Amino acid sequence: MTDMLLAVAIALAGFALEVWPRLINRYFGIDTWRFALLADAIRRHGRYPDSVPEKYIVPGSVDNPPFLPFVCSRFTKKWLDRNQGLISPAFDVLQSLTVYGLGYAVTGAPIGGHLAQIFYMLTPVVPLEASNLSLRTPGSLIFLWAMLSVQAYALHPNVWTFILGVAGVTLLTFTHRMAVQVLFFGLIGFTIIDNTARYLLVFLVGVLFSIFAFRGAYLKYLRGQLLMIAFWMYNIHNRLAHQIRGNPTREKKHTDFVRRIEYMIWKIPVLPFLAVNPWAIYAFVALCLPDYGAMAGASPWFSVAVKWSVILFVLGILFNTKYMRFLGEGQRYLEYATGAAAAAAAAVVLKFAADPAVWGIVKAAPWIVGAGCLAVILFFQIKLVVNNPDKSVTPALWAVLDHLNAFSGEVRIACLPHGLADAVTYFLTNGKALLSDNSVGVYELVDYWPLLKKPLREIADKYGLTHFLVSTKFVTLEELDIPGFTEAFRREHYVVLVREEA
Repeated sequence: MTDMLLAVAIALAGFALEVWPRLINRYFGIDTWRFALLADAIRRHGRYPDSVPEKYIVPGSVDNPPFLPFVCSRFTKKWLDRNQGLISPAFDVLQSLTVYGLGYAVTGAPIGGHLAQIFYMLTPVVPLEASNLSLRTPGSLIFLWAMLSVQAYALHPNVWTFILGVAGVTLLTFTHRMAVQVLFFGLIGFTIIDNTARYLLVFLVGVLFSIFAFRGAYLKYLRGQLLMIAFWMYNIHNRLAHQIRGNPTREKKHTDFVRRIEYMIWKIPVLPFLAVNPWAIYAFVALCLPDYGAMAGASPWFSVAVKWSVILFVLGILFNTKYMRFLGEGQRYLEYATGAAAAAAAAVVLKFAADPAVWGIVKAAPWIVGAGCLAVILFFQIKLVVNNPDKSVTPALWAVLDHLNAFSGEVRIACLPHGLADAVTYFLTNGKALLSDNSVGVYELVDYWPLLKKPLREIADKYGLTHFLVSTKFVTLEELDIPGFTEAFRREHYVVLVREEA
């Protein structure tokens, strides 16, 4: 009981580490408002919407899985608007407890589970992803459960573990499209290494069950994922582009700090991956141990954790190469190995701690790395969450929304940067934004995003826009050429342009 209470305490410490920036900046996020909007549609209509034409200028068939919007719809709109920053950290409490169980299974001792939790909590990408209401944290949790359930069948094949594996895969298909893709490629890796079809059998049956048991609903989400893969196959060269100024260079850096980090990851193939998930290095250390075979034989879950970490690390490197990047930027694959890497690291650290022949600096290394990770986490939380007005609904943006909501007719607005549009369309009461609620619509908007290819006035006429919202931190008014639109409102760095005849 004491061991479990300590596991809960560590999970809650992780929750506190993830939540504190959101208690300061409650209206942070981009994807946040898209899921809040879908949750509101579920509350109003009692079901997952097929489309949201009243909010999107380019509507279609919603093809994001429903798990997260359904969870959000259980809360009132008033509560969710103010407290959505608590939801991803709450999911991560469950993931931390699952990592405890995995660490326990890998090491055979409660302390191994607790160490795995601590390493997981101090993985920089974990609290940073949990700072925003998005699919990545719940997707990572359900991915962990799905992978563990498939591995349970591979290790102990019987009807019950088979059903468990199928259930895990099915739940994942209704949670996060990218997580399903990572699971598929990851299981191919396990299949090659272990020379068994068990992994892909469970995956295939799980996918087929999600299709036939739910009247083909998953086919819509699968189509959406395939469409996005095809879209980025032809547009990945503009993935990091400034929408107006074009692609960044060493001399011409992107205005967005996150985009600058992603640009560095693209240019430096391996080192940034270790910053995303530094504990993965212990999986490679484990493979080099003389008694790795004995350790894997004594604990099959240790072997699973090591292979899991290495497979997704290698896939991350592969899919970060220029011609494979459209299949998902490499660092995303590492995010789905955070729990496994933490468990593998716990096993190696405990082995080194018990060996008097191991140098003291090697024994101290995890705590040095952990302290460094904590410093990185706090730096990025302050930089990217607490002090990030560009991705937050600030008093200035509230004033803009009040101005737009007082407009006498229907507002049809485009936002520069495009990322503002999710918040604007959610809080706009009398109009819609130049966005799409589905993957087909992304093709429709290709002349506007991710890189502007046609004059903004032509875009405005095509979609009947009445307004533009421009952040002068993103682009100056002098860089824009929108004849027929004049400044109607300004608050701090936000400028509202209105069509002269509107």
